[in-house]
Amino acid sequence: MSEERTFKRRRVAYSRPRGETPAFTKVGIDDAWRLFLAAKRGEGLRPRTIEDYSNTWRYFTTWLGEVGYNVEYVSDITGEMIREYIDYITNEAPRYKGHFNMSADSGKYGKGLATATINMRIRGLKVAFNYWLGESYIPITPMRTIKTQRDDEDAIEAFSDEQVDALLAACNQRTYVGFRDYVFQLLLLDTGMRMNEALSVTPDVIDMKARVIQLEAKFNKNRRYRIIPISPETLKLLLELIDENRQHFGDGRRVFLSVYGEEVRDVQMNKRLKYYGDKTGVGKDIRSTAHTFRHTFSRNYILEGGDPYTLMRILGHSNIAMVRRYIQMTDVDVRTKHTIHSPINRIRKKLR
Repeated sequence: MSEERTFKRRRVAYSRPRGETPAFTKVGIDDAWRLFLAAKRGEGLRPRTIEDYSNTWRYFTTWLGEVGYNVEYVSDITGEMIREYIDYITNEAPRYKGHFNMSADSGKYGKGLATATINMRIRGLKVAFNYWLGESYIPITPMRTIKTQRDDEDAIEAFSDEQVDALLAACNQRTYVGFRDYVFQLLLLDTGMRMNEALSVTPDVIDMKARVIQLEAKFNKNRRYRIIPISPETLKLLLELIDENRQHFGDGRRVFLSVYGEEVRDVQMNKRLKYYGDKTGVGKDIRSTAHTFRHTFSRNYILEGGDPYTLMRILGHSNIAMVRRYIQMTDVDVRTKHTIHSPINRIRKKLR
């Protein structure tokens, strides 16, 4: 008796009748947001990421109220509202609106947010609405046809050697704050660390024998433990700063402290870097930020003969594509490197 054969049957796709609305539960916008944040905290997102999501939602809902949209349930938000909001922040929103230290009302900073800021808000809203769709709080996401804006990939600037000299010289090392800022800038130039990574450094993560900083995973953007090499000069200055901290403040947890022995926040240090940019005039030509120091380190690392794959590990990136943005060379860099490394140099030697 032959064995009975089995056949695969074609699945018939279900198509919802036209006009039929998927079942969903109406949830108020405040409750929906509270549930979203609770879910994201449950996923282990960092406080900074949670704060970014909260700011994105606050900006959006504030705008809804300002233009007169009476939105009660999260399911009431439409794609048209989203597009109108994106148009507003692209063309009309005052820059630095709500900033504690800048007056956006003066019009001094112009209108329309940066493309990177707009795209960050779009992505944040997409994540939230996708969550609510998955929880059946909305029948369909209003973000389904919303795309991020295209941005020109301009060359990312780095400090020149003269600008670096000016910024370092502006630090009054006869004062505690000036010396601290000097060491901080040198650490950024020597390692390319992010602002929050550098401020998170504690004395116990500095390996003096191996001359490296052991950066814990919780302080890394990609949540991976990594080792950052430092030069002998930077190590010597870090130890000098740690010793000074102990004399004045006891055993402080962090290396970079305020004049009161408290941990320095990124907002405070950003203001200090901007202060030196303004003081030296460097800030008129290029932003004096930790990110610019990061680009300066990356560019010079390659110019000095470093390879991009080692640089990728030092910077803490997971792919070489991201590193490429950090090592864009100036036209002068390209010409200089070409003069040194062009194959014609070797060919000429043979012809001679």
